[in-house]
Amino acid sequence: MRQRRYHEFLFLLAILSLFVIGFLGPNFWKIPQPFFSFKAIQKNFINPVISIDKLNQFYSNNNYLSSNQFNDKVAVFKWSKNILNYVKKDISIPRMYFPYIPKNISQYETNKKKSVFIAILLPIALRGNELVLEERKQMKMAFSLNNIYQIESFSKKYKVKDFKKINFSNLKVSELGRIKLELLNKINSIPISLILAQSIIESGWGASRFAQEGNALFGQWTWKNEDGIKPKGNLNANFSVKNFKSLLDSVNSYILNLNTHPAYKELRNFRLSQNKMNKTITGNDMANFLEKYAEIGFEYVTKVKIIIKKNQLSKFENSTLGTF
Repeated sequence: MRQRRYHEFLFLLAILSLFVIGFLGPNFWKIPQPFFSFKAIQKNFINPVISIDKLNQFYSNNNYLSSNQFNDKVAVFKWSKNILNYVKKDISIPRMYFPYIPKNISQYETNKKKSVFIAILLPIALRGNELVLEERKQMKMAFSLNNIYQIESFSKKYKVKDFKKINFSNLKVSELGRIKLELLNKINSIPISLILAQSIIESGWGASRFAQEGNALFGQWTWKNEDGIKPKGNLNANFSVKNFKSLLDSVNSYILNLNTHPAYKELRNFRLSQNKMNKTITGNDMANFLEKYAEIGFEYVTKVKIIIKKNQLSKFENSTLGTF
């Protein structure tokens, strides 16, 4: 009995000792107490990444938004506002794309129409550049592995000089080197501000008949009638405006056009020289080499530059897409 009381006494003494140490310990032993900053916690809750991530109400199939979203005016306005906020906060843009321009975009108020068009085209333009840069890596790999089949495929797509005369089964080292240099010059990205500016001009902010009926954003011509839309004022023309299955297809075709057509050789050479000197390439600079893009010649260059400046398109140059 006495032994039990003795153990209870020791137990109570131990409890009391722990209590006293816990209450006086930090001050007596100079042990730093944990500090909780409620201001820091509050700051984390208003972090831009958290407050701006509001695109989860949009859903997609293979990264393309559903038709009930891109035809819903309220949803489209919300989309554009969020995308432009991503740019403003320097946050990567989600990989979610519009397959078509909204059919009622011409009914939008001017400022909203502009915001919507830019917000729709920006992620698509970024994806277009990403794809061509992926091709650039694949091309370099093909040469490092001496993959003649891939080298021939890239040479055909990018219209290497005298392609049809090249015997790819028996290439000389010097000829292989020439082909590589030409492909390095051609397979590369286009400044985002230039892509946006030309799509704005050629599609009338997405409201043109060609943009609405055929996703044609850049006024590219085709001589295959089944692949294009005839101009209403010239139904007997021997050309059509090329149509596309999606906006991304239109952007990809435009990038390929600038990267292959002889009319833009100086543009590509300028890009190459800037890259060699590690200089930033802007849409405003590359616009200087677009006088052959339209019949109005150098007036077209001026027009592109005005669009870039007036709509502050240069601020989109460093935009990026989010990870997969």
